[in-house]
Amino acid sequence: MTGGDRKARPRPASLGDPYLPGDPIPVPEALERDSDSMWALWQRTHRAQEERYAETVPASMPVVERADPYAPTAPVQLPSRMQPPITPRPVKPPTIHDAMTEVRRNNRVCPSPARWRQLYDMLPGRAGTRPTPPLLGPSWEATPSLSKRMCLREHLAWAEAMGTLPQVLAFLKELPEQEWHHMGD
Repeated sequence: MTGGDRKARPRPASLGDPYLPGDPIPVPEALERDSDSMWALWQRTHRAQEERYAETVPASMPVVERADPYAPTAPVQLPSRMQPPITPRPVKPPTIHDAMTEVRRNNRVCPSPARWRQLYDMLPGRAGTRPTPPLLGPSWEATPSLSKRMCLREHLAWAEAMGTLPQVLAFLKELPEQEWHHMGD
């Protein structure tokens, strides 16, 4: 069949015959006949089903209130020789995770170039290009924010490895918000 000489085929003879493109969509034939008698038939069927079950009745045994078999509990004081000693929790040194949490606060990327240089100077054991120097001058403008953040993360990891992360983190926490470079700046 081509588009110009389309003729509607007759409906398939049985449900097993395939429908082809262009065949009419089958439409169910619904006829309502005597809805009052159908409703009566439904009610009769429903009652017949319900008759098999007895009506709900109150319980045959009275409910007896029982006293609580357990005595009330009361806190017991331990003798002083058994009191556990109160020791303060040791202060856990900060981790790289703690430092990165501080860095990412308020959508921060890294400190401003001058402050980043101060942070880099705090890192002990620098030699040559280890760790990577901060992105300053022309490289500051040419480097995307995520690369700057990764470079700062390298500095924080270096500080953690050298044992100076607490001092570096304290430095970062003291920086005012305007001394930070933020995403979108």
